[in-house]
Amino acid sequence: MTEHIHTIIIGAGQAGLSTSYFLQQQGVPHLVLEKEAIGASWRQRWDSFTLVTPNEMCNLPNFPYRGRDPVGFLGRDEVIHYLEQFAATFSPPVRTGVCVTAVTQNGLDGGFKVKTDQGSYHCNNVVVATSIFQTPRLLACAAELPPEITQLHSSQYRSPAQLPQGAVLVVGSGQSGAQIMDELFMAGRQVYLSVSRAGGVLRRYRGKDTFTWLRELGIFEMSVHQLESPAERFEAHNHVSGRDGGKTLNLRRYGREGVTLLGKVADIRGGRIFFADDLGDNLRLADKISQQLCQMLDKQMVAQQVEAPPPTPEELMAESWEPTEIHRELSLAEAGITSVIWATGYRFDFSWIEGVAVDEFGYPRQQQGVSPLPGLYFVGLHWLNKFKSGLLYGVAEDAAHVAAHLASRPNSEEPSAA
Repeated sequence: MTEHIHTIIIGAGQAGLSTSYFLQQQGVPHLVLEKEAIGASWRQRWDSFTLVTPNEMCNLPNFPYRGRDPVGFLGRDEVIHYLEQFAATFSPPVRTGVCVTAVTQNGLDGGFKVKTDQGSYHCNNVVVATSIFQTPRLLACAAELPPEITQLHSSQYRSPAQLPQGAVLVVGSGQSGAQIMDELFMAGRQVYLSVSRAGGVLRRYRGKDTFTWLRELGIFEMSVHQLESPAERFEAHNHVSGRDGGKTLNLRRYGREGVTLLGKVADIRGGRIFFADDLGDNLRLADKISQQLCQMLDKQMVAQQVEAPPPTPEELMAESWEPTEIHRELSLAEAGITSVIWATGYRFDFSWIEGVAVDEFGYPRQQQGVSPLPGLYFVGLHWLNKFKSGLLYGVAEDAAHVAAHLASRPNSEEPSAA
C-alpha cells in the first residue's frame, strides 16, 4: 500500500531534524525517514571521537548548547545525546529502520514517489538530508593487501584495542586520519602515516580557540560563491583535535617523536606498499595552510578593530623537523604492519533521485538548498551555501530557508498519486 505524505525528509541527522523543526513551525505535514537511528552518521565514529568545534557552536534551532563547558568539545555519545535531546523538544515524526532506495517523479500529476525497503510514499516535496559522506572510499590497490592484514575504513575504526598487535599504517592525514594516528600513537602503537594534501590548524591562537575566532570574525559566513574553485568544497578537512581539551596535530612533531611519515600510497604489490615522492610537499602544504589561516585571522582582527593578545612564541614558532629518510616503499612484513586504516574519505551519489541536476562533481545544483526541480530540496551538505552549512553551528540557517520556501509553494495540501 502506498502512503500519501505532504513532504518527506530523508535522513534524521542534524539537517533532517532541523528541517523538521521548521516545517512543524510552518504547519507543514511531513515525515522523516531514517534507515538507522537519529544521528546515525555520528554513531559510526570511533569511541574517543570529539567535535573539533567548541561546544558553544552547537546551535540547533532554539536549542543551543546549555552545558557547563562551552569551550570544550563534545564526544561522540554526547553529540548523539544532544541530537536526541533536540528531537525530544518537538517530537519530530521520525520513522527509523526505513531505507530509501529511489525517488522518482510522478509525471504530469507532479510530486514524487519515494521508494523504500518498507514500501512507497507519494509526496509533493522531498528534502534530502543525507550529507555527502555516504559511501566509504578506498583506494583501488586496497584489494592487493595480503589477506592476513586487517584493513578498516575510518568509519569502521573504534579503538586501538580493536586491532591486532603490531604496527598500524594510517592512510590519509585529513581530520579523521590525523586524529586516529594521534590516538594510536598515544596508545603506544608503532604508527606509519601516509600524509595526504591536508592542512593543519592551530588549536588556539592569540588567546582563543581558532574556531571561536572563525565564528566571531564572521569567516564561517563565507559563501560558496567566494571560493576560488568549486573543487575546494571537497578538499580534505584540516587536521586538529578536540580530544583531551583540544590540541594541535602538527605532523612534523609526530615525525620527530616517532611516527613514520610517508608520501601518498601509490600502489600495493606482493606484500609491499609503494609511496609517491610527495611527503615534503605535503608537509609544506600543511604548514602553509596553517600559516595562511593565522594571517587571515590577523587581517580580520585589524580590519574589524578587534583587540587580542599577540601570538605566543609557540604559535609563531614553526616545527622545523624534517624526515631524515624518505621511504618510497615498505615491506609490510618487515615493517611489522598488521593493520591498515583507510582514512580516505567518502563518495557521494545522488543518481537515485530521478531528474536531479548535478554539476561536474556530481554535487546537486541548488541555491541555498532549493533545487531547480520544483519540490526537491537539499539540507546539510558540506558547503551547501556557506562554510558553516554542514555544521551543527550553521545547518539551522539553511533548514529555515528551505522550510520557508517549501511552505510557500503553491501545491495542494495532499500529495498527488501516480
